[in-house]
Amino acid sequence: MNHRPRVRQRRMLVVVVGLLVHLWCLPQQVTAKLVLCVCAEEFESAWQPWIKYRNQQGYVVKILRPKGSAAGIRESLKRLQQSHEIAAIVLVGDAPSFSKGKFGERTDWHIPTFYSQAKVNVLFGSEPEVASDLPYGDLNGDGIIDVPVGRIPVVDAQQLAGYVKRVQEYEKEYPSAPDKRDIHFVAGVGGFGPALDGVLTSVTRKFISQGIPGSFRVTMTQASWQSPFCPDPFAFGKHTINRLNQGGLFWVYMGHGLRDQLDRVVVPGEQPVSILRRQNLEGVDVQGMPPVCVFLACYVGAFDSNDPCIGEQLMLLERGPIAVYAASRVSMPYAMSVMGDGMLRQSFRLREELLGNVITNAKRSLVVPAQADRTANRMLLDNLAGTLSPAPHLLKEERAEHALMFNLLGDPLLRLNYPRGVKLTSPVTAQNGSVIQVGFQAPVAGKAILELAAERGVQRFVPMQRQEFDRTLVAKYTDEYIQANDAVWHSEERAVNAAEAVSVKMKVENISPGFQTIRLYLQGDQHVYIGSKRIYVSN
Repeated sequence: MNHRPRVRQRRMLVVVVGLLVHLWCLPQQVTAKLVLCVCAEEFESAWQPWIKYRNQQGYVVKILRPKGSAAGIRESLKRLQQSHEIAAIVLVGDAPSFSKGKFGERTDWHIPTFYSQAKVNVLFGSEPEVASDLPYGDLNGDGIIDVPVGRIPVVDAQQLAGYVKRVQEYEKEYPSAPDKRDIHFVAGVGGFGPALDGVLTSVTRKFISQGIPGSFRVTMTQASWQSPFCPDPFAFGKHTINRLNQGGLFWVYMGHGLRDQLDRVVVPGEQPVSILRRQNLEGVDVQGMPPVCVFLACYVGAFDSNDPCIGEQLMLLERGPIAVYAASRVSMPYAMSVMGDGMLRQSFRLREELLGNVITNAKRSLVVPAQADRTANRMLLDNLAGTLSPAPHLLKEERAEHALMFNLLGDPLLRLNYPRGVKLTSPVTAQNGSVIQVGFQAPVAGKAILELAAERGVQRFVPMQRQEFDRTLVAKYTDEYIQANDAVWHSEERAVNAAEAVSVKMKVENISPGFQTIRLYLQGDQHVYIGSKRIYVSN
């Protein structure tokens, strides 16, 4: 019997197996994350620490000089792409000014932006051209952003060096900052009429209460003297800056805006009081973690203005916010609300790590929503669009226009400094006068604070009836404002050990009937941990 065919087959099998093992053991090729930077030669030295820092995180950085038109620069960026996947595009430098159809002087470090013809907001007083950096990130020309884009609108190397230092500090030096669980809202007065203002207020309250987990602390500063969230209206600007200076994860303004100032507080029989003006920025001195500032307003991000807009000035302050996201032209409630809902989902439901991805994904869902983007809030907004939009027959165009006009002033690779999460256990109901057991597994040793807090949007007290303005009561307005932003009924504090199964007894006493929130804040050496659980309290 001839055994040679079997021997050959065995030998062939051994060779094939050996080859597969060899290929398996070879180092696997990893596709580098490419970052494309448009940066003038005079800025490159100040930019090098940022490049080195991102290299250490696995990014490959390529630099292009800002020569030619915006479209020409984009084509050059495409050629640099080659076979790499682009992680982000960073524009290192301010844009030339543009006013009434005319460009200002352009220097070697200026990086031009794109201008798109307005279709919707031009009907309501905006300029016919929308300034936008989005097309730099639209690599296939379909009008939808593909790659995160951020502009660092510096005008000299010293400004750039300062911002690079702040970015590294933000990502490295705030691991246990207590204010990273804080989100601050400042709201102007709509002025669109009682009906629309009422709808906007209701939608905003719903988004804040449902879109942000109960484990976060939220403050509201509202520019209506009749609201319990309005302090002394004559000191409103001071309170606005104070909230910013406290630091936090996000600081959000909703209302009217101009290039050099935000809206004003209107008080009967008094001169209007400014919320924030360019002249007041010297008071900005963030003591905690610098927040990302989001302005759902007109013009605050008009980086092509003759003078620096208020958004540019804020993010370049030595102790200002770490980034600003704002509009370059007139913006409108419907599209801003949809975009805001998308950002809430990216930040708090999906916990997207990079700021640029939060914005890019929110812009994509604004224009081409996937099924997962069609949240209950999104469907509510689309149903209300006829009320919210001044041009209900142009909703698609309005959304696309807002994706263009909102731009990131800051680093798109910024790693958002979220607190970490802890799961709580507790009863789902409790009676006043009872004692409940709240449990959690401590991930680290540290100081734990458990709070029983009123559900967001519900007051622990009966507010004053501010039917007529009384100047002698402004101090009481501020007291009530502080009380309105303090949701805590009762708190318990204790030290915990790492991996400890913690059980804390909390007394439920003198609590208003209804849904409440149990919140955990755990301060460790390296991280902050938060958690929450909803509970219904009855008498």
